[in-house]
Amino acid sequence: MFRSTTILLCVFLALGLHGSLTGAQDGRRYVCLLTDPQNQCSSFCVSALQPVIDHLKNEQQDLSTCEVKLNDTQESLDRIEKAIVATQIQVSYQPKIIVQDLEKRLDRIEGNQTALESQLKAGQKQTESQLAAIQKTLAEIERKIVLQRYQQIGSRYFYIEHNVLVNWRTAEQMCVEMGGHLAAFKNDQEYNAITGQLKKANYWTGINDLAKKGEFISLASGKKAPYLRWRKNEPKYNNDSQHCAYIYGHENIMIVLSCTTDLMHFICQADNSV
Repeated sequence: MFRSTTILLCVFLALGLHGSLTGAQDGRRYVCLLTDPQNQCSSFCVSALQPVIDHLKNEQQDLSTCEVKLNDTQESLDRIEKAIVATQIQVSYQPKIIVQDLEKRLDRIEGNQTALESQLKAGQKQTESQLAAIQKTLAEIERKIVLQRYQQIGSRYFYIEHNVLVNWRTAEQMCVEMGGHLAAFKNDQEYNAITGQLKKANYWTGINDLAKKGEFISLASGKKAPYLRWRKNEPKYNNDSQHCAYIYGHENIMIVLSCTTDLMHFICQADNSV
């Protein structure tokens, strides 16, 4: 096939050369003619076509190079596309990751806050307990200081004021300032022990019927007075202001007088049980 093609090319070249030779003779130009066209055409045609063959080879090489570059470019594009897809996937999951991370942080914060609140509550309880203990201790100390003014008579503590003269309400206020109340009495034995220390004077007690006439109660406890020793014909009401009982020291008996107008000494008790 190649030989036939070569022969045809030689024929065309020969014809062209023959025309060229003829024209050259007319124009007084000379061209060397082939002496043996059949044998010389092959090498001649190859040499004549060599630039075309070289050009085709170069084109083929360039084409191959382009194909390699194209393949490399396509591979690069594929890698870029994969990277983009991976980035898109990562970006699409990023908000979820952020939300999950925030939720975990919030959980930790809430846990820390709960633990802190528990610690604060425990500390508050401990502080309250310590404060209560301190207050109790202070109250006991204060009570001991108060009781220094009282004397023990029987099983209880009393203060007998022998000098100051006041009305019933002022006497109660002064007893409160000393940590007690106007006194009431449990029984005959306690009453006799107290009246044995009284002067020949009058002394207010905390026994009264201010709430209801005829029903005498202890001011300290608010309960019914457990012990009463009235003078004969007492309680006797000469006016509506007579509701407070005192001890008449000359006879050591009880009489009812006005709570606001009459002035006398008084007896305080340190407790509020009677």
